[in-house]
Amino acid sequence: MAELRVVRHTTHFMEACRFYGETLGWPVTKQWDEPQAGRIFGYGNTARVELIDNETEEAVAGVYLAIEVDDVSHVNATMQIHSVEITQDLTDQPWGHRNFTVLDPTGMTVTFFQVIG
Repeated sequence: MAELRVVRHTTHFMEACRFYGETLGWPVTKQWDEPQAGRIFGYGNTARVELIDNETEEAVAGVYLAIEVDDVSHVNATMQIHSVEITQDLTDQPWGHRNFTVLDPTGMTVTFFQVIG
């Protein structure tokens, strides 16, 4: 089976692992400690976010994650419970999505959306 993997080298490794693992509840599908710590978090059957602990980190430009969820209002409430800063409030979009946006601990934009109407 093929998979789509977004790889992020980060100086905020543990915070990012908590965000994807604890806050979002995504399972760790693989992890290692050498030569640099890394973890892969699964979303569904084919999408993965791979985090690699790094001494330097480059800003993310022109790329963001868009994640379809079954209940975007519930995910929004979860972000608020975990004190994740919401950078774009929950909004109904003219193209038929309800969405909101946060920054993950590495500075990557993450938009959660649900198809409506």
